[in-house]
Amino acid sequence: MSEGLEQFSIAPGLLKVLNELGIESDLDSLRRVLERAGYLQARHRETAADLTARWQDAVIASMLLPGSSVLDIGCGEGDLLLRLADECQAFVQGVERDQEAVIRCIERGLPIYHSDLEKGLGSFQDQSFDYVILQNTVQTLYHALDVLRETLRIGRFAVISFPNFAHWLVRLVFSLGGRMPVTPALPYDWHNTPNIHLCSIEDFLDWCREDQVNILASWVLLEGKVLEYKPEHNLSAEEAVFLVESSQSKG
Repeated sequence: MSEGLEQFSIAPGLLKVLNELGIESDLDSLRRVLERAGYLQARHRETAADLTARWQDAVIASMLLPGSSVLDIGCGEGDLLLRLADECQAFVQGVERDQEAVIRCIERGLPIYHSDLEKGLGSFQDQSFDYVILQNTVQTLYHALDVLRETLRIGRFAVISFPNFAHWLVRLVFSLGGRMPVTPALPYDWHNTPNIHLCSIEDFLDWCREDQVNILASWVLLEGKVLEYKPEHNLSAEEAVFLVESSQSKG
């Protein structure tokens, strides 16, 4: 537990600020909270790979109709595409900017387009795929909204997943510990993370309202369980998956 205390040293004046905000606490109880957060953060760092082992893949596979056409933006080495082609008899296509991942897709017999994810989507025609997938990629983009809108232009439906930056452990580690959080959904240190535009579930819902995007279904990962999304999950969910469509496509 000492490692947690070293990571989450109590900043001068923190206890005073909490008391002024009406949060009754003392030094010992606050230290225990920070110790617990340190323990959880260390445990999550060790088990992140197992806890977040592409749980979204099963959710996505369950929603596809047999024979659907699928474009996966940021497909990596093509694990999801292989699964969808096998289980759903889907016609699949990937887009990936990492050259090593592209080579691996080619070796696995997957159709792959090697391109910058933010510049290479213009060549795809409107509504040319049934589903466009953006799986744990949106937070790594410089122009995230542009790519989100492209998914809805290219596909009849879009499947979008992302880590939830409003998760309670993220809030606790950052607000009380004063350091960038490490959790199963955010397993990187501040200096090597690919994430540049982190958002919460509520942020994503705001975008849906502003761009008139219809949410057809939604799921979250909560303590290792996959559940249908509820409003209170903005605090407790580690990751989220949304199936959406443009309201304009219904016209």
